[in-house]
Amino acid sequence: MSSTWIIIIAIILVAVLICFLLAVANFAYDRFLQKYKELDKVPLSSGLKAIDLINIINNEVFLNKLEIFQISQYAGDAYSKGKLFLSTRTINNNSLASITIIAHELGHAKQDKESKKLKWLKILRYIGKILGLLMPLFIVAGIIMLFFGEQIFTKGLIMLAIAGGIFLLALFNKLFTISIEKDASKKAVIMLKDFLTEEELKKSKKFLKDARLTYWADFLRVILGWTALSRKTNLF
Repeated sequence: MSSTWIIIIAIILVAVLICFLLAVANFAYDRFLQKYKELDKVPLSSGLKAIDLINIINNEVFLNKLEIFQISQYAGDAYSKGKLFLSTRTINNNSLASITIIAHELGHAKQDKESKKLKWLKILRYIGKILGLLMPLFIVAGIIMLFFGEQIFTKGLIMLAIAGGIFLLALFNKLFTISIEKDASKKAVIMLKDFLTEEELKKSKKFLKDARLTYWADFLRVILGWTALSRKTNLF
């Protein structure tokens, strides 16, 4: 096979790979919402209510120190600093989706209790947001300096290197977030084993993987931003 054909095949393979990654980046969240709506219609066979799960875990694991707040935002469930924010729909539903989401957020609460991962992530995001605002300035300044002679050519390269470093920090931030989400899901599964049937637990695990895929999609959107074909996302 000639080198020309090898190059053509390589280009085709790269194009196919990029198309696949773009599909994941652009449609992972839509797929998650679809699965969310499907499991939101599946009630637990045990009849366990969401608020009951919260009270049991809060008592057994957190000694009732977790504060629970209801919010109106659909799919806006989150955990932060000893506080669990759950949508009205989630907390008042006993669907498999609601129970799984609550367990996942309780997993974050357990992370916060056992380690400083969430605190480090918050610090990293705070620093990243500041550096992210400066990144375009480093890129523009670096490009300009490259065209103004040898005296500041090296400085231009340094500026571009700093911008590249900020970009790598953004990718690390995304990967660190994925790692934290995966760990929270593992903790959620352990909590749910005592409350779900084997079939329900299987569906719950799949749902958590679909949710985690949205974070991989965000990671891919940062990498593929240059194509202008992926949905927009924040650098940090």
